[in-house]
Order: sequence, then C-alpha cells, then structure tokens
Amino acid sequence: MSKLTWGNLRYIYEGTYGVTADEANVWISKELFGKNWFGTPQKVGRMWQDIEICIAFTEFLIAVDKFKKKNNYTETAAIIVMHEQRHRAVRLFGMSAKHGMFGMSANRFRNLCSQWKRQLRESGFMKPKQMSEYTRKSLTAAQKRNEKKIAKAKLLIKRSVKK
Repeated sequence: MSKLTWGNLRYIYEGTYGVTADEANVWISKELFGKNWFGTPQKVGRMWQDIEICIAFTEFLIAVDKFKKKNNYTETAAIIVMHEQRHRAVRLFGMSAKHGMFGMSANRFRNLCSQWKRQLRESGFMKPKQMSEYTRKSLTAAQKRNEKKIAKAKLLIKRSVKK
C-alpha cells in the first residue's frame, strides 16, 4: 500500500460510510479543528503542537503589553478592549491559530488567553512569571509551618506506637 493522503482518506470515508468526498472532508476538518483545539484548563490543546502558533501567541502578548502600557490598562482589560476593537494583533493571532477569535465573546477570549499563558509557562515555552518578594516570603513561611505540622504529627505517631 502506498502513502495514505488526505484525498485517500476522503475516499475511504466515501466507500465505508456512503458519504461524498466533500462531506467526508467536512467531517475530518470538524474532528481536527473542533475538538480539543483550544484545550481545557487541565489539558493543553492541539493548537500548541504547532510552533508557529506558539510564536504568534508570544507576539500577541507583546502587542498586549505595549497596548496596556500605552493606554494604562491592566492586562485583562487590555485583552478585552483589543478584542472588542478588533485589534490587528488579535486578527493576526487568529489567522495563525486557524480559528476566528472574533466568533467568541471578549470575556471568553480573555479567559482562554490567561489559560494559554499559564499552560505555556508550565510547559517551559515562556519564562515563569516573576514572583514578588512579599509572595516569596509568605510562601516560604507557609512551607515552614507545614513542615512543623508534619514533624509534630510524626512525633505523635511515634508516641502512640510506643504505648
């Protein structure tokens, strides 16, 4: 058997399921781009397997940063305003992501952007968010408190076993 192409796949659908090649093409594209394209908060979407989309998203984040500094917005407000104004950066990212970003509400787009930023930071594609000194100190203090609780619990277990 030779190499299987997209055209051959359409004809397999046509022979097996009795649909035309164009209907099979619609099914295939719906399966590829419809399910898990954006991902969920727990699972990274399939769109991030393409390095070009990752680069386009980082360029979009740079444009958001410039926009928020110019107009004195927070990042989430800047994303919402850029989406509502149909900003060029949103259009460019939507074209590279192979999905129309203006078909969704501005709040949905903002939520997806924050989800994608977190996922790309966790995967190591983007630098981690800088932690403030206050946050770092409070996290280390909380860690020390937890270690003390664990040590106390171990002592109680040892004492109860000796009796």
